Amino acid sequence: MRQGVLMFLTFVLSLGLRAQDRVLKEVEIAASRRMKDTGLEQTVLDTTVLHQNLAYSMADILQGNTTLFIKSYGRATESTAEFRGTSPSHTQVTWNGMKINSPMLGTVDFSYIPGHFVDQATLLHGASSINLTGGGLGGAIELTTQPEWGRGFGAQFTQGVGSYGTFDEFLKFTFSNERWSSSTRLSYGHSKNDFSYTNYDKKVDVRDESGSIVKSYHPTERNQSGYFDDVNAMQDVVYRDGKGNRLGATVWYGYSLRGLPFLSVDYKDNSDFTNEHRQQNVRSVLSWRHTRSTWMLDVKGGYLYQDIDYNYFTQREQISNEITHSRSYTQTAYLQANFDCFPSQRLQFCASASGYYNHVRSWDRSPFHIGDNYNLGRAEESLALSAKWRPLNPLTFNIVAREEVYGQRFVPLIPAIFADVVLYRPWNLVLKGSVARNYRYPSMDDLYFQPGGNPSLQPERGFTYDGGIELNVKKKRHSIQGSITAFDSHISDWILWTPNQKGYWMPSNVKKVHNYGVEAHAESHITISPDWHLTLSANYAYTPSINRGEQVNTNDASYGKQLCYVPLVSANANARLQWRQWTLTYQWIHYGRRYTTTSNEVEHITGELKPYYMSNASLERNFQLRRLRLSAKAVVNNLLNNHYVTVLSHPMAGINGELFFEIRY
Repeated sequence: MRQGVLMFLTFVLSLGLRAQDRVLKEVEIAASRRMKDTGLEQTVLDTTVLHQNLAYSMADILQGNTTLFIKSYGRATESTAEFRGTSPSHTQVTWNGMKINSPMLGTVDFSYIPGHFVDQATLLHGASSINLTGGGLGGAIELTTQPEWGRGFGAQFTQGVGSYGTFDEFLKFTFSNERWSSSTRLSYGHSKNDFSYTNYDKKVDVRDESGSIVKSYHPTERNQSGYFDDVNAMQDVVYRDGKGNRLGATVWYGYSLRGLPFLSVDYKDNSDFTNEHRQQNVRSVLSWRHTRSTWMLDVKGGYLYQDIDYNYFTQREQISNEITHSRSYTQTAYLQANFDCFPSQRLQFCASASGYYNHVRSWDRSPFHIGDNYNLGRAEESLALSAKWRPLNPLTFNIVAREEVYGQRFVPLIPAIFADVVLYRPWNLVLKGSVARNYRYPSMDDLYFQPGGNPSLQPERGFTYDGGIELNVKKKRHSIQGSITAFDSHISDWILWTPNQKGYWMPSNVKKVHNYGVEAHAESHITISPDWHLTLSANYAYTPSINRGEQVNTNDASYGKQLCYVPLVSANANARLQWRQWTLTYQWIHYGRRYTTTSNEVEHITGELKPYYMSNASLERNFQLRRLRLSAKAVVNNLLNNHYVTVLSHPMAGINGELFFEIRY
């Protein structure tokens, strides 16, 4: 499998190289490499990728366009991102500079982030994340909204209608001149999400008159309790005075009501049980930036509020019986200042200081506990210093030192060093490498959840080594980008929740994990003729993630085994062909085998999840009427109607489709 995917990546690059020989021989030398990118392993997703489908959340976009593994339970269900075989809590996420990882859980659910509410996403792999924030033992994701200038008034409305009673709407108003930029975005998604599927976890026997089994079959069932209603609204305003000052304010409100789908092994009646999740989010950021020829000061402040309500109850004869009910309220205040100084073209200094105050009230009613889990606040501070130096034109170094504090505890110094050298400037062929130490402190649930929280947990710590090569060849009618990176990471004091003898789960620092492997990316843009344009891209990741920790007990068979739910191989490929006003796209996604037990036993059918291949396609037609642009788009998901699951006993939809109609002014 690995050889096949690598051959495919090679084919994409060779196709581009052959095309460039046919189209034009001259090479256009790109601009000088930015010092801020020294040694970084990063992936940048722009609006073309982020806004390709109204129904896509950031989870869908990351799954189809990056090397990340997205652990998803289906549309409008929990979807978390895992870098390089680490856990979701090892992926740090910022939005317009503010960290949005839940202080309670330590993770981000990307199913709540619509792709149309993000204008640029930058993935910082491994050690590169230290340039943005600490704690990203796997990596970090930076989400931003971008102002437009000098465009006047604009408006966009998109309506989507799809399978299973699905409706998606998006409305956007913009205004910009040389001083002001304003963007208003509204979105709504609704679906019964009651798709039918063949349940391979159940078997129905057919008996004859004597009671003997004459045949068996897997029943066809419907996805029960999978409905959702998602509402999002965002206002973004930016002002610049022409004297180096820029002021900005962004507010984002989200509300979601979701039913949690039943498992494929459930035998309950949907009419008797309700399993429901409600969530409200308010995120806001104020910013001021002052720019001079040799320095820049950027100050930001923000506030985040989150209300999560989960309820699981039965209702018979108008009488409700609560089984589990949990509620949490999270508030975060944020302040950050960044100072960049450019004394010369060969030297750059950066300093960053940030502070967060998180307050969480967690309440729970369950068979083990009733009442407050905890009602606590925690301050988190971070200070980072970096120096970038280019002693020779091809060679650049970047040294970073970061110090973090959570509560009254100091995390040991987080150092990192990055370097790159330009091997062949006409191709922008760059060899780069980095080494870094990193720490992630426990989430508040890890420390204080009742029952089970462990206040004596130590921060997770790791060393990461990266090395790779990239190229970026540009011609007038063609461009090729490609990179391949090898990495090696060692993480100690890995926090793992395990069941104890009292019947509930408890976290402890039990694991040492060795992550290593290879990531590859290739992309090619070809102008075949004035009417024909072709874009090809592919990603591949090979990520062993091996437990090297001591045995928890004599029955522990996890040593030397791949971590649960971490695919050894993941890959995706995208093709986009444009002819005049028509656009045809095809997307292919693959995840390899994933184990569901720490011992990697596959004797039982539930011990592993089979590899799966996913195909999606779309066809779009644009129409231009004076200042109006109209488009109609048909999307087919799971084109080949594959049966697959990403998480055990959570069925996924078969072939399904959606139609989108859009009008832009």
